[in-house]
Amino acid sequence: MTLNQSVLTAIEAHYRDPSNPYPGEDNAILYELTPYLETAGINDPLSKIFVTTSAVKSFGLASFMFIISQLAKLEYTKSLGSMKSRRPVDPIDGPPFVAGCISLLHQFHSDHTHQCLECLGQYVRSTVEAQATGKEKNPDLMSDTVSALSFLETFAAYGHLPRRAIERYVPTYIFDEFKHAVSV
Repeated sequence: MTLNQSVLTAIEAHYRDPSNPYPGEDNAILYELTPYLETAGINDPLSKIFVTTSAVKSFGLASFMFIISQLAKLEYTKSLGSMKSRRPVDPIDGPPFVAGCISLLHQFHSDHTHQCLECLGQYVRSTVEAQATGKEKNPDLMSDTVSALSFLETFAAYGHLPRRAIERYVPTYIFDEFKHAVSV
């Protein structure tokens, strides 16, 4: 049995029967091993839980509103294949913003992440529908929709989510059209 398997077996044993000690209470291997793994780069900082929090009502909705407010400052740039600030004076960059949102949402229950993604999906679907029906001819709205789709795509990539997880909220044909529009 390898070290990885033995540590995981001990953790699983604790979750099956909480009377078994969690590795670290009597056996400090996880606490001693973690700094070495982080120093060697064998970790995933985007999935690390830094603090434990109590339930916060509507945190997913608040996260969505924060993300939308910041997406207005970003635009998708084909030459970068990512988002960048619309104005050079705005101190925001797309990939670090997405990484920060993932880290923040990961500190809370996964239901908040799903609620945030659901709201982003509704935002994208409603703006696409408004543009398709001719109700809205605002070019900034199209740019905001592309930024939101780029955010969702980057969120899925950095958060190690399969594309089908995002497609629960945004239909496949919208993502395909986004890919086609940014590749032309």
